[in-house]
Amino acid sequence: MKAEEILNRDWYPLDQLDSTCGESLISYVKQSLANNGSCTLPRFVTDSALKIMVSQAVSISNKAYLGPTSVSPYFFNYDLCKELDVDDQHPLKRKGKRNLRQVAGDLIPSNHLLSVLFYSKFMTEFLGSVLGEKVYRNQDKYQSLNISLQDEGGCQQWHFDAGDMVTTLLLQEPESGGVFEYCPRIRSEKNENFDEVRKVLDGKSTGVKQLNLQAGMLSLFQGHYSIHRVTEVRGVTQRIQAILGYTTKPGLVGSIKSSILHYGSRVALGENQ
Repeated sequence: MKAEEILNRDWYPLDQLDSTCGESLISYVKQSLANNGSCTLPRFVTDSALKIMVSQAVSISNKAYLGPTSVSPYFFNYDLCKELDVDDQHPLKRKGKRNLRQVAGDLIPSNHLLSVLFYSKFMTEFLGSVLGEKVYRNQDKYQSLNISLQDEGGCQQWHFDAGDMVTTLLLQEPESGGVFEYCPRIRSEKNENFDEVRKVLDGKSTGVKQLNLQAGMLSLFQGHYSIHRVTEVRGVTQRIQAILGYTTKPGLVGSIKSSILHYGSRVALGENQ
């Protein structure tokens, strides 16, 4: 199945971005990001493609690695705590429960539909039009494309992402729970806004929003500036989500320390070979 057959082009004309419908789509996404710090596009892929994607994801789920289980909101930034002298109750050091497994990019076959979608020009051109600059694929062989799996009790702690724009595709919804919650643009490049972050961690913030994510929905999200989490999954049906790594920085690769933490010691062994 080719990329143009995976995409729901009746709803999202990614092959005709210069058309009236294409320009309307881009305008809608930009406005949603400006207003909400996020944008969701339901039924982004066809029903038949989604069914295959789920089956393929499940077929390699045994390759998923659990990763850290207790993490602070700033777990990707290993040096920030060293720069500031703070106590264990400060947001920088407050740890939350993380319970999810991830399949790293190098373990996702190139012929899987998720890979076909990720490497298609339609996605980079679409995101480039939204952001108003050239978009590249993350070049890290582990972090570029991931599949996240959460069984019953699975969750992800409040955290920030390293990338400015996070692109995800929900493949399968759980029976209940697994809700995506976020506080849009709670921090900026000039202000970490630790007091407001503390309110979120304490359950006292009035700025927390929820996204009603559905299977087949693409989500664009400003995860570097917006703290977010996934609540505990309930029921036997796994929550399965793909994370597609796009960036405005050419040749971007992630931290090897982060890859070892999230994908296991095999990463370190691979680097030493």
